[in-house]
Amino acid sequence: MSDPFSNKDYGAYFEALSRQIGEEKSAPVRISQPQKTVTPKAEKRHKTRIRPAALAGIALTLTLIIVFTVLLSAGGKKPAEEQKSREAAASEEKVETVKKKIISFKAAENMQEAPADNDAQSMIIVNSDTCEIIAQRQPDQKMYPASTTKIMTVLVAAEQTENFDDTFTMTQDITDAMYIAEATVAGFSANEHVTVTDLLYGTILSSGGDAAIGLARKIAGSEEAFVGLMNQKAKEIGLKNTHFTNVTGLYDPEHYTTAYDMAVILKNALEIPICKEVLSTYIHVTNPTPQHPEGIKLHATLFDMMYGTEPETATILGGKTGFVNESGYCIASYGSHNETKTEYIVVTMKNSGRWPAVHGQIALYKQFAK
Repeated sequence: MSDPFSNKDYGAYFEALSRQIGEEKSAPVRISQPQKTVTPKAEKRHKTRIRPAALAGIALTLTLIIVFTVLLSAGGKKPAEEQKSREAAASEEKVETVKKKIISFKAAENMQEAPADNDAQSMIIVNSDTCEIIAQRQPDQKMYPASTTKIMTVLVAAEQTENFDDTFTMTQDITDAMYIAEATVAGFSANEHVTVTDLLYGTILSSGGDAAIGLARKIAGSEEAFVGLMNQKAKEIGLKNTHFTNVTGLYDPEHYTTAYDMAVILKNALEIPICKEVLSTYIHVTNPTPQHPEGIKLHATLFDMMYGTEPETATILGGKTGFVNESGYCIASYGSHNETKTEYIVVTMKNSGRWPAVHGQIALYKQFAK
């Protein structure tokens, strides 16, 4: 409800009123009758008749001043108090929202050690439905995530996007930088107008560094600013051993996460429909452009190495691969048991090679997905 006394300045009004009172007190009494000689007694009576009215006017004015002052004081404090109350409520609501987003995993009663025949340096297998850890090995050891970083990239991008049909114009400096770094790319050309949707698919399926940086610039103006959003998101979802310096996963000593934290990132991403769709897609064809009239056919790096049905009793439904020399081979995936439909998240980091990583994931689903 609006307050009629708030945000108003009555100082000028009171000054004018004070001048008016002073003028009324000092102004001579004007009488339209012919002047008469007034005796001292008559003069006294004359003054006596005028004083009560003047006093009444002064009293009324002082009363009005007091009333207005009180109202102004109350009106000035009330909105401020209400504003503080609203801010406190908004702050509590924001904290509550953040609390709701925090996902944590607890050890299952029968939690097991990871099998020795899987050479991943760090891993975690989680029942995604119950958030219970089924098996693990050094899940909190800081590791270089390589391109599994891009799961956080698309998570943040999806949350920051309102219109997925918006476009970003790919630039020469992005494509050149990816070429120099020998990074994988989706294959977009300089000056090509690419939709945010296609950038999301390009980031995950073909692990495109060009697509990931395109998302960063489209949303935050620069990769550095977008990385700030990624680290902010990491704090919001309760990650304690994660820090990002880029959106692609290229090696940097200050760019790290853990198997546990990556499982939390993947779990959060899977709760956003478009992220889950992108992470579980095998092939996507981008929108036609003058540079690519038939679009670009993007293949998921994960499903280029498996069908997903190899565990026999379970199906690997999607995820992201990653590799740089310093990280070894990494995979963050999710899948479900074919009969119970229970969903699982499996993160393996620093396998010795591509096929040990792939076959290791298949074996983990076969053993632990029930």
